[in-house]
Amino acid sequence: MSFLRNRRRRRLLEKPLSEDQRHTLAAVAPLCAALPGSLRARHEGVVQLLLAEKHFEPAGGLALDAAMPLAIAGQAALLQMRAGADYFPDLETVLIYPKAFQVDHSEEDEHGFVHEWDDELAGQSWQRGVVVVSWQDLAQESQQRDGYNVVLHEFAHQLDEQSGEADGTPLLPTAEFAERWHEAFQAAFERHRRSLRRRRKRLFDENAAESPAEFFATAMELFFELPRHFRKEFADLHALLAEYLELDPAAWPRLS
Repeated sequence: MSFLRNRRRRRLLEKPLSEDQRHTLAAVAPLCAALPGSLRARHEGVVQLLLAEKHFEPAGGLALDAAMPLAIAGQAALLQMRAGADYFPDLETVLIYPKAFQVDHSEEDEHGFVHEWDDELAGQSWQRGVVVVSWQDLAQESQQRDGYNVVLHEFAHQLDEQSGEADGTPLLPTAEFAERWHEAFQAAFERHRRSLRRRRKRLFDENAAESPAEFFATAMELFFELPRHFRKEFADLHALLAEYLELDPAAWPRLS
């Protein structure tokens, strides 16, 4: 089975997008159109693989069209272009809602009282093989380079959760790299939290201070959405993400 899967994957990775798919992807996810020519064949192959292996399902009354899976796969593929990528092995289904969706929360406090509340989300990543996104938020954010990108954020959580714990550290190739990663991300996370407390100007938003997992997912958004700002403010993190992903959006001419 592994042999057959690998052979099928090789064929998919060598398969280019059609001209119609390229035009559609450039329209719904302009970030993908910024890829330099040297990376496009690899990117298109990963897009084909994700479209073939993941289930894209409408929810909340959404009428699914071909542009929606393409926009999601196109942006998620940016996180899986490195050699040896495993293409989100735990992910089976992407649920697409027409707009932000309600999630019920409950939590028991130290006195045994249960608190319940509703939250409106643009995206969510589950460890049980599901990513959920709002098409309205995805479509709006994909057209703006403002540091927010629900696809990059939620699929970064998928990478993080592969290690068995959502702690801001995905599976890394070596112990030495993991040590550098931990030191740099922990220092940057604490720096961001200090900036919030002191009300200083900052690149990361308040949600990134909630946990190392949220900080990592937000860092992935900034790495692609505002690459030169990110490199200037957090050079160590930028270098680590570029090494991990084996690409550097700050060097892409079309993002200048």
